[in-house]
Amino acid sequence: MSDVAAVSAAPQTARQPGILGGAMIVAGTSIGAGMFALPVYSAGMWFGLSMVLMVVSWFCAYSSSLYLAEASQHYRDGASYSTIAEDTLGKLGKLFATGTVAFVCFILLYAYISGGSSVVSKTAASALGMELSQSSSAILFGVVFGAVVLMGSRAVDRISIVMLGGMVLTFFGSTAMLAGNAEPALLFPDLSLAETTPYLWLAIPVMVTSFGFHGTVPSLVKHYRKDVGRVRTAILAGTVLTMVVYLFWQLAIMGNVPREQFGEVIAQGGNVATLIAAVGQSTDVSGVEAALIIFGNLALASSFLGVALGLVDLVKDWFKLDDSLKSTLLAGLLTFLPPIVLGAMLPHGFIKAIGFAALAASIFVLVLPPLMALVLRRRGVSGDFQTRGGNLRLKLVLGFGLLAVAVEVVNQFGALPKFG
Repeated sequence: MSDVAAVSAAPQTARQPGILGGAMIVAGTSIGAGMFALPVYSAGMWFGLSMVLMVVSWFCAYSSSLYLAEASQHYRDGASYSTIAEDTLGKLGKLFATGTVAFVCFILLYAYISGGSSVVSKTAASALGMELSQSSSAILFGVVFGAVVLMGSRAVDRISIVMLGGMVLTFFGSTAMLAGNAEPALLFPDLSLAETTPYLWLAIPVMVTSFGFHGTVPSLVKHYRKDVGRVRTAILAGTVLTMVVYLFWQLAIMGNVPREQFGEVIAQGGNVATLIAAVGQSTDVSGVEAALIIFGNLALASSFLGVALGLVDLVKDWFKLDDSLKSTLLAGLLTFLPPIVLGAMLPHGFIKAIGFAALAASIFVLVLPPLMALVLRRRGVSGDFQTRGGNLRLKLVLGFGLLAVAVEVVNQFGALPKFG
């Protein structure tokens, strides 16, 4: 039996929430430590082609979020992504929805521990003169910030506010310095499409999932009382802001680090500290490496806290655990032990882990939302909002999502060209 509710946009008797708040939710969910992977995955195709792929990925991710909003308007307030997936796509749809989210969260925790360990080691060496192995740093990073998560959402909230302020200052400070020092000859070298296009495919899944905010869309539909037009505006503003930040980041890094130097970065695992070191070696801008180290620490810790907080709740739900101290510690053990152990054993896996996460996230971001909207359209369910472009736009977005999944599967077999 369908769970679709007979709902429409709520009467606008109360003042609607502002667009800015929704846009910040979208941008804040999308932008994080994963942006350190963007220049590494873009190195082969380089700046110009990466900008084209960025815009295409933005359009498809934005469109798929509208299909999810279109589907969400037909359900009760509070209906989750997995609830909508189960009603439209059956038990298999729910399995894919919950499975991909859980997989992405666990893989991202490992990625953030891996990236965090590299930056912690670099910080200890440069600021304290200590030699700290990445395995030890991985354990330290995971245990410290895992403990913060287990203290509860209030602790995470307070620490995240401080971190966000530091991230904004260090990001714009460092990238402004780098952008001012960027060299057009580095951004636009004399490269033919034959030299760059083969490396485009590898970047598609990562580009797509850098706009991965879709788990918040049902909440935004509830937030704006099913006024999906306002949801669309908030998503548009948030995703455009995200894209501008990413473009600025790519310009700042690629305008200072020569393309050939990325071969060395990739050969060393492409970890966060390796990229920061390459920036420091390529520019004489005073203080930029220190600012990037601070930004890297804050971005990785902040992203870890956000993902881990949701995953702990998911684990509690799976195993029917309450909020007692014993249950919370058990949930913490189940959540943090696997990625911490993996981070200690394989401390250089940041880029590889981001690729694995991109495979599952491509399904969550680009494949399931248009399928859900298509099922409801074929059922004849109508609402106040339908995404423009008809089924042609829907199928193009779905096709791009399937391409992203296929590309990452092929990549896992080592069948795609890799730069460096």
